[in-house]
Amino acid sequence: MTAIHNSPSWNGQTSLQSLIHQALKKIWLATMGIRPTACVPLASPNPGDQAWVISPAGLGTEPLVYSLGLSENLSFDLGMIQQHGARVHGFDPTIESRSFIAKSHLPAGFHYHCLAVAAHDGQLDLYERIGKGGRKKGACFLRASCKKISSLVEELGHSRLDILKIDVEGSEYPILEDVCLKGIQVSQIAVEFHHRFEEIGLTATIRSHQMLLKHGYQLAHISDWAEEFLYVKEEK
Repeated sequence: MTAIHNSPSWNGQTSLQSLIHQALKKIWLATMGIRPTACVPLASPNPGDQAWVISPAGLGTEPLVYSLGLSENLSFDLGMIQQHGARVHGFDPTIESRSFIAKSHLPAGFHYHCLAVAAHDGQLDLYERIGKGGRKKGACFLRASCKKISSLVEELGHSRLDILKIDVEGSEYPILEDVCLKGIQVSQIAVEFHHRFEEIGLTATIRSHQMLLKHGYQLAHISDWAEEFLYVKEEK
C-alpha cells in the first residue's frame, strides 16, 4: 500500500534483521534484472509510513491522477491535490472506503467512484487476505461492480493520465496489461506488486516489469520493502 517507508527506528536485533531482510529482497530483485534505471527527481506527496513516491518533473498544472484502491487513507490523493493542484479520480468499492468517503470533507479536486478496476467489465469477487502479510486467500467478502481501466478512460473522456496509482491486492497485473495492450497514455505508474501472495508469485511481477519496459517505461524507484514500484514513461 505504500511506496516508501521510513527507515525503521533502531531497536537492536529486530531492526537489524529488518534492514537485512529489506536489502536481501532488493538484491534478489536485482538478480532478476529488476533495478531502477531512470534518473528523475523523486518526491512524496504524503511523507511518512504510508508514503508513495512520484516524480514531480513535468507534471504541469492540474495533473490528472487515477488512484486505484483507497481503503481509509487518502493521504496520497489529498497530497496530490494540495501540492500539485491535481484532479484525482479515486476508485474503491469496499464498505470501508465508502464509509470513510461519506464522512470526509473532501476538496473539489477529488472524485470518488464506487467501482473496482479489474481485467473485465462486470462483477468482481473480493477476497479477504489471511496469514502473515496476507499471503493466503480467504473467503469472498464482497461482490462489486468493476470496469477495465480502458473502459473508464473512455467513459470519463480522458485521453492521457499523468499518474496512475495502483494498490488493488493482486489485480494490478491485468490492469497493467490493459494499459499496455490498449495503448493508454500514462506518464507515471506507481504500483504495489503483490508477489508475496501465494497464488501470484514473483513470476507475475517479472512479467509485468518486462512488459512495461517493452512499452517504453523505466523503473525509477523501488520501496524499502521491494513491493512498491514507480515507473516513468520515456520521453520521445
